[in-house]
Amino acid sequence: MFTGIIKLLGVIDSVKPLTDGIAVAIACDTSILNIELGDSIAVNGVCSTVVEFTDSHFIVHYLQETLRVTTFNILTVGSYVNLEPSLTLQTKLSGHYVSGHIDGVGKIIELEKSDPWGKIVVSFEEDLSSFLIYKGSIALDGISLTISHLSSTSLTCHIIPHTFEQTVIKYYDIGKEINIECDMIGKYVVNAAKSGSLGNING
Repeated sequence: MFTGIIKLLGVIDSVKPLTDGIAVAIACDTSILNIELGDSIAVNGVCSTVVEFTDSHFIVHYLQETLRVTTFNILTVGSYVNLEPSLTLQTKLSGHYVSGHIDGVGKIIELEKSDPWGKIVVSFEEDLSSFLIYKGSIALDGISLTISHLSSTSLTCHIIPHTFEQTVIKYYDIGKEINIECDMIGKYVVNAAKSGSLGNING
């Protein structure tokens, strides 16, 4: 479990093929993440298990299913990624509940990096629209953001300067694909409504 508040940036150091996926080495100061073997780290919003680490990097493995539903099928050496350690009972919940399980891939169709506010517009597959609401929470590449405008196939988030500087958004370009995770609570509510469970709840 995560909160969508990015702790630091890492750099993809290597991508090596495995029998059924890839092994990715990410360079960073692992002491900032307080990494231990087996820990969960959100990498661009994807929940990832640490299988090896040193003071200067850690390694995670991704199966083909993860590559299919995320942007990790196009990871390149030298690119920056958002990093967030998992939530603890002592962690401030400054963002929103983020599971690290990606719902879809979006594409940046508009980007403004202005002072004091920036803006990002992201297109997405229409089947995600039922999980999104105006002024609701969303995680883009693991960053907890608020939806300021919404249509059936695109969403807009405004970005403060701190978020630009502390996340991979400062490296974004129009056309870039990013990971999307819809609000977890919203997904449960939609699922319960579709199944009829909400009508069976007694007050």
